[in-house]
Amino acid sequence: MKVFRPLALLGALALLCGISAPSTAADDMLTRMIDVSSHPKTLEASIHVDIALHTFPYISPSLDGTYYHKDPSKDKIAFDTVPSIAKQFNKIYPRVESPSRWNEIFVVTPEGDSDGVTMYKLVPRIRGRIDHIDVKVDDKTATISEERWTYNDGGFALLDQSFTQVDGDFVLKTQTGHLDVPNWKADLNSTFSNYKLNPPIPDSIFTQD
Repeated sequence: MKVFRPLALLGALALLCGISAPSTAADDMLTRMIDVSSHPKTLEASIHVDIALHTFPYISPSLDGTYYHKDPSKDKIAFDTVPSIAKQFNKIYPRVESPSRWNEIFVVTPEGDSDGVTMYKLVPRIRGRIDHIDVKVDDKTATISEERWTYNDGGFALLDQSFTQVDGDFVLKTQTGHLDVPNWKADLNSTFSNYKLNPPIPDSIFTQD
């Protein structure tokens, strides 16, 4: 949701001093993140979203729907509302990639650890709209607490997350986000509830409009 480039000198000093290089701790954290994010394999939850668009059409809808996830990378939100509003939401909702796919999609660079938070910089291997993503991970839970997308057009998106445990697995509790890109400025607040863990979810769910 790994390619690392620790400085050769830093690695040499670590070996001489008999200590582990910082990349080792970052590598261990990624292993923990992959383990945490791989359980459960599928899930279904109720989602409530409050959106405030600060650009046209200047609407502030509240949406309810169902969130579906299936490992490794299938996600879908089906809203109980008219398609036009749901499409507006899809334009402002950034995609959060699973740590299990980070190495496949990004060049991953550890950025250090401070106050119980491990930081990474993710640069897409294939150039597109995203320039890079800055990620913060809670050291205690190995869950992503914050992601900031920096876009090549100069805009950005920020998403803060909190988690809770259901039957021992960490699942999303809330997401608070802000989007500031050309033609779009918005805030959103999402809450997740009524989780079902490991339900059977057909692939067709993720291809429906």
